[in-house]
Amino acid sequence: MHLDSHKGLTIGLTVFIGSANTSIWSNGAIQNFVFLYLLLNKISLVQEVIFINGGDSDQLSSLMLDGLQIRIARLHEVVDQLDVLIEGGAQLDWQTIQNFRARGGKVVNYQVGNSFIMDQETVLFNRTATRVFDGSIFDEVWTIPQHEKTCRSYWQIMHRCPVHVLPHIWSPIFLDKTIANIPNGGHFGYQPRDGKKRITIFEPNLNVVKTYHYPLLVCEAAYRRDPRQIQAVYVTNTAHISKDETFQNFMINTDLGANGVASIEDRFPIAHFLALHTDIVVTHQWENELNYLYYDVLYGGYPLIHNSPALKCGYYYESFNTKSGADVLLDVLAHHDQRIEEYKQETQAWLETVQVGYIPNILAYENALRRVCAL
Repeated sequence: MHLDSHKGLTIGLTVFIGSANTSIWSNGAIQNFVFLYLLLNKISLVQEVIFINGGDSDQLSSLMLDGLQIRIARLHEVVDQLDVLIEGGAQLDWQTIQNFRARGGKVVNYQVGNSFIMDQETVLFNRTATRVFDGSIFDEVWTIPQHEKTCRSYWQIMHRCPVHVLPHIWSPIFLDKTIANIPNGGHFGYQPRDGKKRITIFEPNLNVVKTYHYPLLVCEAAYRRDPRQIQAVYVTNTAHISKDETFQNFMINTDLGANGVASIEDRFPIAHFLALHTDIVVTHQWENELNYLYYDVLYGGYPLIHNSPALKCGYYYESFNTKSGADVLLDVLAHHDQRIEEYKQETQAWLETVQVGYIPNILAYENALRRVCAL
């Protein structure tokens, strides 16, 4: 195999479609791979990008890919056509990687999750491994900015290759499709309401980087100072832990919980819950400073209260500091409606910088391809 930029590169990007019910909203990684697919197709030296399905299902209806003209194949069907293999959602075995590189192909490991923390939790809590180190040698690891601090050295040592940080990318394509199907009575997009406000917490509560604790504590601190401002606090993605004694004790020992203001909720499509039940979103992350929840909330113009220094819009508060968070929340409750237009302009300008069509993002990934392929 000889990499020839004159004919254009053919790139395979692995995905894992585990069942016919796999949703595009199941996790941010699935979206990230679609966004990477769309961006790579905008690079002039790329001839074609193919999704390599390493999962058990070929049913794609729940992934909302209609209209995107994405080619999907099994690796054995197209491996001889490929110049670059990007391991994304489905892990390649070491022999496949070795054989592909021996023929002159390049293999990139594309990391979009905090695998250092997730791997720790897998070992400590006896969870099923999602990825394992098997001796595979990659040409490069690519990752996104929010994982550089905790994971860069981890991957560099274990994969024995350079690690490069590339822009986190996004598109509203899936959000727009979901918005188009919001139930009757729902309106996506922030609208001022008189009186008390409804606050939603969307943290997934699947690992320690994004949990309900500090968002609820921020709301609790604000509620104790001025309970007249808050109508409800919806703590979504907690139904699966609702029977846990520690969780129950945490909830009932807050004024929000004891007074029935905070409620335990299931998992919902974010666009629907924003449209039907939300005025303000409060979040907290631990070493995960950029994620699609933020972008979706900002796209709707909703006040986003967050602790991410990397996010240059919304309303920032200091990490693990409930007083700082409550100060911000009370300010938003009192004053956000007077600065709606300014807020929209700020958020729209920032969202432009993470779009798949943003020229600096395209150039960053093009330069990464040129580097790994020595073009």
